[in-house]
Parts: sequence; structure tokens; C-alpha cells
Amino acid sequence: MMNKINQPLAFSDNFNDTQLRILDAAITCVKDWGLEKTSLNDIAKRAGVTRPTVYNYFSNKNEVIRTALLQSGYALAERMVAHISAFPSPAEKLIEAMVYAVNTLPTEPHLDIVTHTEIPSDIYEDALQDTEGQQILLMIFGEILKDEPDIDANDLMEIIEISVRLALSLTTLKGTLTRSDEELRAFLSRRLLPAVGL
Repeated sequence: MMNKINQPLAFSDNFNDTQLRILDAAITCVKDWGLEKTSLNDIAKRAGVTRPTVYNYFSNKNEVIRTALLQSGYALAERMVAHISAFPSPAEKLIEAMVYAVNTLPTEPHLDIVTHTEIPSDIYEDALQDTEGQQILLMIFGEILKDEPDIDANDLMEIIEISVRLALSLTTLKGTLTRSDEELRAFLSRRLLPAVGL
């Protein structure tokens, strides 16, 4: 199964310059004013387009933000896959993917709104659960598990769910401990690897 899911995507190639300006403007507005105070008019003005132009591409504000999150998620996934491909085992790749996510998500353009604003969790949860979000996750986990061809679809989805939930928890919830990268690797080795069977 692993050889079928590790396929390259072209998510960011699907957007023209106007759409990209709208996506950038939406995230900038949310960062500046918060989700509730951001309107489609604000997004259109910041992007230098009219409100009807925004509606030509997106049905509402949440769809603009969700799409921006997916676009950034795809770019992050490409870099993560390139990074973890240097590690030899699935266990090491998973640990390094988690460390990469924890270190990168809070400073990633667009994705940092997940960890630094009041954006409702359902927006980024929907982004992770829809077809494009699943493709992004399958691209990452296809690299992590490419040497584990016997993992079935149910096990794969559980490994993804546990890993993503833990990564989001580590980046959004402040714990009592601050861990160095090495301490984080040791923690993940003790707790995550047994949970996913690696």
C-alpha cells in the first residue's frame, strides 16, 4: 500500500496570482484583527481586488482560510519529506517528522495562526480531514512508512491520527516542561513509537 500513496502533489500550482494574493491577504487579516473581526471586504481590500472577485474563487471567509492552510501545509509537507528522507528507518523518520513539525509549525507563514490565534479548531480540522488534507498527510506518511509495505489502511490511518493529534498538542498546548530537540526525540521514542507499533 505504501508505494501507492507517496505521490507528489501540485496543490500550489492550482492557484493563479489573484488567488494567491487573496490567500495571503486572508491570513494577514486574521493575524492583524483576529478571525471574528476579519470580513471578506477586509480580505478583498488587502488583496487589492473586489469582493465579487473573492467570491469568484471562494464561497466564504472560512473557505479562504482553509485553502490558505492547505496551501501552506502542502509546502511544509514537501520540505518535511525532503528532510526525513535522509533517515533510514520508519521509526527515525517519524521522530524527525514530529520534531520538524514542532519546531516549524509555530513560525510557519499561514500555519502559525493555528498555534497563535483564536482560529476555531474546526477550520484546520476540516482542512486535515478533506481530500486535499488527506493527500498531504499521505505524502508525509508515505515517506515515513515506505519500508513498511504490509501496513494496512486501518493501521495507516490510526498512525496518522495519533501522530497528528500529538503534533498539534505539542505545538498548541503549553506543557510544564520545555524540551530540547534531543529530549523531545527521547520522549517521542518512549511514548509515540510504542503507540504506533514502530
